[in-house]
Amino acid sequence: MILSERRYFIALSAIKGINFETAKALIEKYGSAEAVFSSDSLSLPDFEGNEQLIELFTKSSKESLLDYADREIEFIERNNITPIEFCSPQYPQRLLGCNDAPILLYTLGDTDFNSGKYVSIVGTRHATTYGREWCEKFVGELAEMFPDVVIVSGLAYGIDICAHRAAMESGVKTIAVLGNSLDSIYPATHRDSAKRILNNGALISEYSSQAPTLKVNFVARNRIVAGMSDATVIVESKEKGGSLITAALAAGYYRDVFALPGDVNKESSKGCNNLIRDNKAQLITSAKDMADIMGWEFLMRSKRVQETLFPDIDDTEQKILDILEILGETDINTLSLQSGIATSSLLSSLMGLEFKGIIKSYPGNRYKKFI
Repeated sequence: MILSERRYFIALSAIKGINFETAKALIEKYGSAEAVFSSDSLSLPDFEGNEQLIELFTKSSKESLLDYADREIEFIERNNITPIEFCSPQYPQRLLGCNDAPILLYTLGDTDFNSGKYVSIVGTRHATTYGREWCEKFVGELAEMFPDVVIVSGLAYGIDICAHRAAMESGVKTIAVLGNSLDSIYPATHRDSAKRILNNGALISEYSSQAPTLKVNFVARNRIVAGMSDATVIVESKEKGGSLITAALAAGYYRDVFALPGDVNKESSKGCNNLIRDNKAQLITSAKDMADIMGWEFLMRSKRVQETLFPDIDDTEQKILDILEILGETDINTLSLQSGIATSSLLSSLMGLEFKGIIKSYPGNRYKKFI
């Protein structure tokens, strides 16, 4: 996105009275965020009767909002932060189905949010040994079964940080959704983990560096955790634990919700047990349970059938297929860097795989697994 449009997008996102649906309607009506600010009068049905919101588009308010955006652009450029607007192809596409999605996200790290299988794992801040050990085992099993799995959580104490660390130990991507801006890490004791996440994952936030850190922000970020994933897993929760909010949000977005059952006498398991009892979450005891319900086990079987159909795949071809399994569609330069195979040799192997019908080529020397 060109810098000028980004400036106006940041300004638009700073207006308290404008949500995702309103911003989307405005941009569809006027053509761009810049055009919204250039308009002398707004005539959107959502604004009828909202004089306070209309007043935000007076000349003085516009100048103030654009000054705000200019300061933020200086900050993000200085800190290598990438803002991603909802109309960008980089924006998490799963979030576009949520009517309360963020207008834009500030990101650090890997900005590919649309490849792989996304699983959110949340739970109590006061995790027990039972919860932590199961979480580690579950993530390890997922990573072994599906190398393209991405673990999403909130970097909080307890189950959240356990899920992030288990993902890093298992070598799969993990994304931390913050309840504050990217100019600081909360809790501070998780700074080292946050730095490690950037090696194979991302930190994301909807809050600019100028936004105040409020307690309600940490509840609001739960909708991003739930919305950007295919499934949400609640590991441990008290009867009225905060992770139950994430479960409710995920269900509201028509995503699958799973819960780990626990001792009926333990406070740390009451929330999960109640979710299962009330049919608000499906009971799982392993990664295989979830894979079966999600239909992901079928994909594994398909891969084994493929290996049976094409027993003549050599080591170089298998290396290419393994990379494409993780990255999805990618270009020949990335394949060369990831595999360590020279481009000239790579072209020969890619042609062979395409001839066998296993991969498909696209314009720009891009490739993707076909079966």
